[in-house]
Amino acid sequence: MKTLKYVRAVIGLITFSSLGCSSLEMELPLETCVNTEVINQNHPKSESLQQKIDQMVDLGVPGVVFAIKDSNGIWAGTSGLAKIETETALEICHLQFGQSVAKTYMATAILMLYEDGRIELEEPISSYLSESIISDISNAKEVTVRMLLNHTSGIAEYNDKPSYVSYLLQNPLHEFSVHDYLNYIRGSKPKFLPGERYSYTNTNYVLLALIADSVTGNHKRFIQEEILITHDLNDSYYHTEGFMESTRLVNTYWDRYSNGIIENCSDMHRTNVGSLIGDDGIIATPLDYISFLEKLLTNQILSETTMDQMLDFVETNEDGPIGYGLGVHQEFYKGREDLGHTGGGIGAGCILGHFTQNDTYYFIGINLGVSITPKVSDDFERIMDEINDSLIE
Repeated sequence: MKTLKYVRAVIGLITFSSLGCSSLEMELPLETCVNTEVINQNHPKSESLQQKIDQMVDLGVPGVVFAIKDSNGIWAGTSGLAKIETETALEICHLQFGQSVAKTYMATAILMLYEDGRIELEEPISSYLSESIISDISNAKEVTVRMLLNHTSGIAEYNDKPSYVSYLLQNPLHEFSVHDYLNYIRGSKPKFLPGERYSYTNTNYVLLALIADSVTGNHKRFIQEEILITHDLNDSYYHTEGFMESTRLVNTYWDRYSNGIIENCSDMHRTNVGSLIGDDGIIATPLDYISFLEKLLTNQILSETTMDQMLDFVETNEDGPIGYGLGVHQEFYKGREDLGHTGGGIGAGCILGHFTQNDTYYFIGINLGVSITPKVSDDFERIMDEINDSLIE
């Protein structure tokens, strides 16, 4: 464990209450939690991985956590701080923001309902959503549930609408409703015809959450009870009461001007995540994230037949992931398949993955935002490539 060496970031830390970047130390003292997970301190990759995450902190990332499970067992390590203001060391038992990793949980819930015969993947979403919800949303009456899951719907993206982005930045503590998000795309032209091609779209998963609501009455409770609690993911939380106020949840920071000056944006980040459903909203410990992905990919949550559908990938034709299934990315690093999902937000970022060739599960989480590219991004990606080199050995 090491603390931050870059005093400039602490000195340069500015609080902008107008942007929701006020410090939380007086309101939410971050708990120094107790690590109870079984960790193999003699894991052969522990020393090299610890060095790599230490290097990330030396670059200017406030805190980094890394966890791995492979044939040598489980190892997890941290570097830096969960909270700059009080120099609270980051621990592996602190809760990390999953951001878009929530899409994998949301897709899992939909596929559980499919297995129960409560949702049909080839049915148009209008079969499950009222006219008031889908009104004036282009493609909504032709798009199927499957098209939402694999991002081939062509439905417009709320997240790239200038009116949404500008309102978010001008009103950082505004709690958006699901109707707010959908209103930003009403009347917008579709990206393309339903099923024509792939385009990663957060709106798809907002609509999936609403479909799950229509079938279960409360998709948040369904995910918490049927996925997290049922599968002993006891350090994972999806929109439970007060989950954004957990004392084990890390503070979050952003490099607003991409100049290396780190600001606390915890209020803004928590408000944003707390407003999002389906496409975001999961927090967990690193080892809980790994446990979820392992149970999913080893058919402990869904049947093998259903998993075949989840891992039926469409080509993305983009840099980065070359395939997207039903809530799961497929990437290749030096020819090695990596299944999972990434997540990024205003004040945090993470990667949850599984190198299939050597059965290696991993999670990396940082409490520095990636929605606005931080100054350290290029060097961070270089170190991440070096970590991947180690993981595929």
